Amino acid sequence: MITYNVFLDRTRLPAAADWARTIREAGFEVQLNAEFEPGSFSGYLPCPDDRTGFEYYLESFTTPTLEIGDAGAQAIGSRNAVASLRFSGRSSDRDAASAAAATLAAMTDGVLFDTEPGHFIAADEALAWARNERYQPIATYHRRAMRRKARLTPPIILRLLIILFLVLAIYWLRK
Repeated sequence: MITYNVFLDRTRLPAAADWARTIREAGFEVQLNAEFEPGSFSGYLPCPDDRTGFEYYLESFTTPTLEIGDAGAQAIGSRNAVASLRFSGRSSDRDAASAAAATLAAMTDGVLFDTEPGHFIAADEALAWARNERYQPIATYHRRAMRRKARLTPPIILRLLIILFLVLAIYWLRK
């Protein structure tokens, strides 16, 4: 699942009808359901039907996680809620989620976090991001590589011994 997070002040959360209108006025061809309640709805949000849409969740936000990092925490500032828009990767779902996330960030002076590249995007750059235009992230989270040290565990030693035995047997049989 791919996720776009919009960090915002909960008191600035728009009504669904205003959000849907803003998406259309911004030039996106996304039909957000104007009947849902953004402050309490959780789950799949069809745009306009089940063939296109994304999952929407709104949660309180108090403490930055490791995924956000120090630079992200500074960019988020005192915003107290996070709207998460998740989708499976179909291009129509991505287009709907990016348009909705960008307009929500622009309407609420929020900070959009694109989890794939780790970019934190300011409200005034969010629409450019959604349109695949040039934008400047205000912060970037750099994932640390998860490296495992190679260890000679008993199963690995056994496999190496079997391989060595097979190599020696093949060598001996060819003589």
